[in-house]
Amino acid sequence: MSKYRLFHTLISVIFLACFLYSVYTRTPEGFIVTIIVGIVGIGLILVNHKMNKKSET
Repeated sequence: MSKYRLFHTLISVIFLACFLYSVYTRTPEGFIVTIIVGIVGIGLILVNHKMNKKSET
């Protein structure tokens, strides 16, 4: 498995775990955790893409 796919999968699993926590707790804090993890996760996926994908030009 490539490094890009590995990091992408790990980031997605962490977001899924936090999302399930939010659904399980059903509190405003759980919703805030989901929003924060979503923003951080998108940032990490973009950084992962920039660092590990080769230029297609």
